[in-house]
Amino acid sequence: SVGFAIGWPYLVSVGKEALSYIDYSLPEIKENRMIRPHYLSTDEKGQAFHIDADWAKQQTNDLANLISPNGSMTTIEGQTFNLKAKAGAYDSQTKILNLEGDVILTSTDGYFVKTEKARVTFDNKVIEGDSYVEGKGPSGEIMAQDGFKVENQPQGKKVITLKGPSKVVIHKLKKTKDSNAP
Repeated sequence: SVGFAIGWPYLVSVGKEALSYIDYSLPEIKENRMIRPHYLSTDEKGQAFHIDADWAKQQTNDLANLISPNGSMTTIEGQTFNLKAKAGAYDSQTKILNLEGDVILTSTDGYFVKTEKARVTFDNKVIEGDSYVEGKGPSGEIMAQDGFKVENQPQGKKVITLKGPSKVVIHKLKKTKDSNAP
């Protein structure tokens, strides 16, 4: 009777199992999707960059569409640029990220730029766009009707080119005691 008590749950379940059927009429999986993808790499100079997203859908071997992408790239000089948008497409062969919808670019030195579309070329650290852009930072404010381009120059300098009708407001620097020193 001890064996009967131990075996009882198995005896009760006999006959209640359903047979599983495979539905061969369903189409094959035709796309690769990933939830919370994370891509980490370096450019040809060894400068790190990464891209995250809520999800990604692979279009080709090298191209993935992204929902809510965000990421960062760090220059040899130590400056970091952060970015985020509603959507994007990343090409791992060319290392170019195209962003669309509420694109926000920030930097560790206090700059904030907002536009609707931007392209980030990670190998040469160029960020550019052809849509209306506005931004502000410690030294002033910018606005450009037809886009912008941020490029690296020697010694860690950055050049910002504004396209089309533009406005630049430069804030007056405050003098400190040290600024009067010879």
